[in-house]
Amino acid sequence: MLAGIDLGGTQVRVALARSDGQLVASIKTKTHLVPTPQAMVDWAAAEIDRHRGREKVRSITIAAPGPIDIKRGVLVNPPNLPWKNAPLEAMMSRATGAKVTLANDADMAGLGEFHRGAGRGTKNMVYITWSTGVGGGIIIDGKLHRGAHGTAGEVGHMIIDPNGPLDNCGQRGCLEAFIGGANLAKETGHTAAVLFAEAARGDRDARMVVERAARYMGIALISLTNILDPEMFVIGGGVSRSWALVQPTMLETLRSSPFIKPARRPRVRRARLGDRAGQVGAVEWARINQ
Repeated sequence: MLAGIDLGGTQVRVALARSDGQLVASIKTKTHLVPTPQAMVDWAAAEIDRHRGREKVRSITIAAPGPIDIKRGVLVNPPNLPWKNAPLEAMMSRATGAKVTLANDADMAGLGEFHRGAGRGTKNMVYITWSTGVGGGIIIDGKLHRGAHGTAGEVGHMIIDPNGPLDNCGQRGCLEAFIGGANLAKETGHTAAVLFAEAARGDRDARMVVERAARYMGIALISLTNILDPEMFVIGGGVSRSWALVQPTMLETLRSSPFIKPARRPRVRRARLGDRAGQVGAVEWARINQ
């Protein structure tokens, strides 16, 4: 059997699957209930043992928020977890006896959408998660592209305006600084959820902020199209729940490029797997690396 673990700031999810990637069990808990790396490993290992039956779990992938050191299997210092330099690969391997791989959560969500979600049937796809921050996963010729150091897909840190606001990463004018939910909340004084709800109700000021954010995302899609030439963009994350608000402006902006002719213009789709994308992708990565 295979297992995928999706480690988030709010929830931890564990999925078990057969060797072909078909899910057979899914369990979740609140992250604050497993507040340390060891507590998380102990809980996940116990759940895997409880649900595996008589089968042996050979391969496990942990999807975690970056930054991670993929060569050493270490979670370095995630922004939403008070953990530093946690050797999760080694810890989980000791607890389960399985081969364990640590991977970026946005990469795994992208892999999940590619294999089992909105991206099925494509060969070249870019997944973008748009919520508190902005991240991504890149599929090239049917394979996850992780880059030379495992950090490919940092869509949120594309520079849109070098004179723009300072981002948490230290750069100015990143896409995330303009459209990330945390930064929109800082700018407007409302949570992103409230902002998008007000825009949906027709509030003029809220709608202007949302449309501007969608336009910036559209500009990012133009740059990504010119660099990667994907068949499809799949947009996930919390903002994708407000698809009717952001999709028209994103598409209008993408279509405004005179350089990207209709014949090579990628499709833009809403993600299908929702909160399950990370664990589904983690299982797929465990299958690929078993």
